[in-house]
Amino acid sequence: MPLNAWDAALIVLKTAIYAATLGAAGAAFFLGYSGALVASADYLRIRRLVLGFAALAVVAGGLHIMVSAGALSGDGTGMLDGSLIHMVWDTGANRSNSMRAAGLVLVTIGVLSHRVGLTYVGAAMAATSFAWTGHARSLDPDVLPMLLLGVHLLGVAFWMGALGPLLIVLRSGDPPRTAATVARFGRLAVWVVAVLVGAGICVLSLLLGRVSELWDSAYGRCITLKLVLVAGLVCMAAFNKLRLTPRLLAGDAAAEGILRASILTELSLGGLILAVTAALTTSAGPPTLG
Repeated sequence: MPLNAWDAALIVLKTAIYAATLGAAGAAFFLGYSGALVASADYLRIRRLVLGFAALAVVAGGLHIMVSAGALSGDGTGMLDGSLIHMVWDTGANRSNSMRAAGLVLVTIGVLSHRVGLTYVGAAMAATSFAWTGHARSLDPDVLPMLLLGVHLLGVAFWMGALGPLLIVLRSGDPPRTAATVARFGRLAVWVVAVLVGAGICVLSLLLGRVSELWDSAYGRCITLKLVLVAGLVCMAAFNKLRLTPRLLAGDAAAEGILRASILTELSLGGLILAVTAALTTSAGPPTLG
């Protein structure tokens, strides 16, 4: 189905919601497990990053509801129509948005008060809020797909949300501290990435039904594109873990610049993956729901 202006606006806003929410949750996780290794100035920068992402996620979420109402009416007046906005809210956005907003509030309180447990709870709520709407939620039964998607989302938040804080740490000018922080993230990320990939494959198998749908359906072809991007992301992460992190630990100053460039590439790939995901959940549906 060709995209119209409303679809394009919804995809952009949904991409922003994904990026901001997962960025806030992942950066909050990062402060929890690496905060003791981070210099105080960098800690404050990462905390501001969390708060900025949280605010962006809430604003983008509100705009997404308004634009969805406008798409229903076909003109801009629908964006301010209370009945249409209420209709959008009642179609499933209510639980997801409420859980996401509550999680982000807890994250904000947690990082400002240095309460790690509260921060983790809020980050988990925000990251998994997307499981309450979308294609996985539409399957019958929906419990297993939602649980798997929740696990996948937690892994994505942990991984992608840590990239911004890592860039901040890499600019600190303290090689031993930087190397220790990167190494700690790498040790945890190995297991997290394995779990998120496994959970993601399970969700896809439930949505697609057959492997041949990867090339037989428009939805499957978009999924194939997403998988190619994910494979590139995993390769970049493996390069960072196996080649650059040992060089950092050995005191190789040149490795810091290479790692910064690699992380920026990861962020670019991650943004493309989120955009493809937003397009999938906006304009296409899996074969099992056809």
